[in-house]
Amino acid sequence: MDGPSLSSVVLSPAPVFELRHISKQFPGVKALDDVSLTFRDREIHGLVGENGAGKSTLMSIMMGLQPPDTGTLVRRGEAVSFAGSTEALAAGLGMVPQELNLVPQMTVMENVLLGFAPGKIGGVVVDWKTVRHRARAVLDRIGADVSTDAIAGDLSAAQQQLVQIARALALGAEILIFDEPTASLSLREADHLLALIRQLREDGCSIIYISHRLEEILTLCDRITVLRNGCKVVELEAAGTTEADLVRNMIGREVTAGKRVAPTDRATHDDTVAPFLSVESLSCAGHFEDISLTVRPGEIVGLAGLVGAGRTELARCIFGDLRPTGGRILREGRPIHLRHPSDAIKAGLAYVPEERKRLGIFPVLGVSENMTLPILRSLCAAGRINRATQRAYVDDYIAKLDIKTSDPDKPIRDLSGGNQQKVILARWLLTGCRMLILDEPTRGIDVNAKFEIHALLRRLVADGMAILLISSELEEVIQLADRVLVMNNGRLKGEIPAWDATQEAILSMAVG
Repeated sequence: MDGPSLSSVVLSPAPVFELRHISKQFPGVKALDDVSLTFRDREIHGLVGENGAGKSTLMSIMMGLQPPDTGTLVRRGEAVSFAGSTEALAAGLGMVPQELNLVPQMTVMENVLLGFAPGKIGGVVVDWKTVRHRARAVLDRIGADVSTDAIAGDLSAAQQQLVQIARALALGAEILIFDEPTASLSLREADHLLALIRQLREDGCSIIYISHRLEEILTLCDRITVLRNGCKVVELEAAGTTEADLVRNMIGREVTAGKRVAPTDRATHDDTVAPFLSVESLSCAGHFEDISLTVRPGEIVGLAGLVGAGRTELARCIFGDLRPTGGRILREGRPIHLRHPSDAIKAGLAYVPEERKRLGIFPVLGVSENMTLPILRSLCAAGRINRATQRAYVDDYIAKLDIKTSDPDKPIRDLSGGNQQKVILARWLLTGCRMLILDEPTRGIDVNAKFEIHALLRRLVADGMAILLISSELEEVIQLADRVLVMNNGRLKGEIPAWDATQEAILSMAVG
């Protein structure tokens, strides 16, 4: 990806938008503390910080979704205030949120001009011909090859995102806020989106870009602001800034991620060590075909590939959530029949799904209930849960995994993404599992939580855990995996040992 061309950025004497001395207090939490930011014409401004740093609160104030307690919003030198997102849109602000808010049952053109469709007869009857024409024009502007009559819910995540961008542009947005826009995209889709964002800058838009992917931030942005604990820490020019600079400012200390070099003296690299799990010629019609792999105790096997390669389906099949149409699965050399996830759990397998919020947690239940769900039966006596024993287990794993929560009975939805993921991992560790299948384990969590989860996985492997790791972040796969298996279009294309694993080697195999 090409870096930003600072010479092409034309600066305006007056910033296109300013946030002056913004503060916001919630019960027990100071979300923002005297934060001031300026955004310039034709500039991509990165906004980074851990979860809870104040990024979302700041953007919601900017979009009129909530008022600041103190401070001023300034649009081209004039103070403004927005009573809602409609007023912010009218002032030229648009947002592409991480959780897209299209109406899935409506068509693309209806979503693009939702609430602003031109009408006939005094605006009572919608002028569908004009709606289609205007929607098509803005979709063509951003290179979106999507039918205006397509149902939004039938589109891919990348296509839905383009529709969301088209909606903001159709309403005249000059300032676009992107919140984690590449989190659910493939590498190719992400590259296309970043190229589009650069083009929008050249066309005159100002961009505010929020992401946990620091390499993306450094490659794309002109300036970067770091927030921590509701405060502005520093504003940096992207040129000359490193990931280490950003991490140090985000968390307030030095953190060394380091490339994990596969040790040569570990038993996992001895082919005579029996695999914990073997998959032989496994197929699942319509998803993948003839897959064979092994995972040994004390080993992390990375599974890489583009979106749609069949990695998640393979993981679900191994966990008993999809029925195979051919092949077999062996545990320590003996065939096992996994007709249901409960069979896999009994066999010592555990699965952490990609869609954490939808499939991994019960949002309204507390941390304790979420963590101990698989072992509740063992905690029961005479039909009642032994709360003291349950609390002892929960407190133990809260300490072991450094789960940050003020109360184990607090709903898990109130925890950060990283702490939610730790609760899910603790849930499976409580079962005494022998193998973890992890699908995008650090997606949507901040950089410090990512380092903590990486460290946890390394400790588990050192204690003999077998891990199958699926990740679209190639650097994560390279840092963690002892071997990398690459899938393409439902087939296994090859294996790369850790010492030969590079992004180029993995990508060439994934697209070949």
